[in-house]
Amino acid sequence: MIKILIVDDSAVETRLFKHFLESQPDMCVVAFAKDGAEAIEMARRHSPDLITMDLEMPVMDGHTATRLIMAQCPAPIVVISSKLNETSKDMTYLALEAGAVSVLAKPVNNSPDALEAFGSQLIDTVRSMAEIKVIKRRFDKPLSSKKTSVFPGVIHTPGSFEIIGMGASIGGPEVLKKIISHLPPTFPVPIVIVQHMTAGFMSGFTRWLDIDSPLTVKNVEHGEVLKKGVIYFAPDHVHFTVERTQKGLTAKLVEGNPVSGFCPSITVLLQSIAETSKNKGLGILLTGMGSDGAEGLLALKKEGGHTLVQDKKSCVVFGMGNVAQSMGAVNEVVPLHQIAQYLIKMTHQKQDKASLASRSQRLPKEQGRSK
Repeated sequence: MIKILIVDDSAVETRLFKHFLESQPDMCVVAFAKDGAEAIEMARRHSPDLITMDLEMPVMDGHTATRLIMAQCPAPIVVISSKLNETSKDMTYLALEAGAVSVLAKPVNNSPDALEAFGSQLIDTVRSMAEIKVIKRRFDKPLSSKKTSVFPGVIHTPGSFEIIGMGASIGGPEVLKKIISHLPPTFPVPIVIVQHMTAGFMSGFTRWLDIDSPLTVKNVEHGEVLKKGVIYFAPDHVHFTVERTQKGLTAKLVEGNPVSGFCPSITVLLQSIAETSKNKGLGILLTGMGSDGAEGLLALKKEGGHTLVQDKKSCVVFGMGNVAQSMGAVNEVVPLHQIAQYLIKMTHQKQDKASLASRSQRLPKEQGRSK
């Protein structure tokens, strides 16, 4: 039986969530909380298997509650957010960074079809996320700056790559933020990424990442020439592929059926890199549930590209990487705190002073931009 704590200051939405969840024989709502402070108390008292978390609430907001729960009495947390409210969007990304495992968008209307679709998504998400084993989080320490000067398994010549492809799912937002924020502004190749995320949140997510990144972070556009020093994310509902044109490596967005259950799919992106760049492509699978990306990583390795996965210890879920390893698709397993340095080494870059500076010492991008 999956024990669930519902956190929401709306009595109507609380009853709706309870109706959907308790329609399932393997789910039981054990407690309710109408604000973040009460959520912490209920989490301590009931030790739920999963928590659904609203964001904008009185007394204490959902981001703060998520942060404190993950530090004191951790449980898988699914954020249920409004896509229409920019404040909620910002808190959504902060909650994901603090350790929430997934995000769902509240239904935009009360039509029977919209509610039925939301209910189905809620049930599926709760059932899959409740299986995740979370650990206590410490927020008083920054990402480790420990470096490894030699990676003994490296088989490619540093500097021989023209593109890096990444894929992430559950736990990806926090991991990507840590990696991206530690890359130097002189990074010499484009980075292309598929992050599994609820539709409607990706544009805001890339803008949020861009603020703290020395590199430019954006949603890719069809036909866009991929440039060094830029990180490109796949938008909603289309596959992101890379092709070579007279202008250079170019993004191609393709409508199509889900692959490994997803559109955009990590496998589709990595397979296109394998076909286009061959041994000049580097592929990475980060934290995530399922198998998306494993076939793509294998295709890249077979073409002579270099492949790696985030290590199990630092993953929220070691699913995609585990499948890739079982298929023989992986050259290297790298801890999270070493990935940025690994990429710098493999692209033959020296980490400069700007990239080593703390975030508090960096000039935020927004201060230097014209409005």
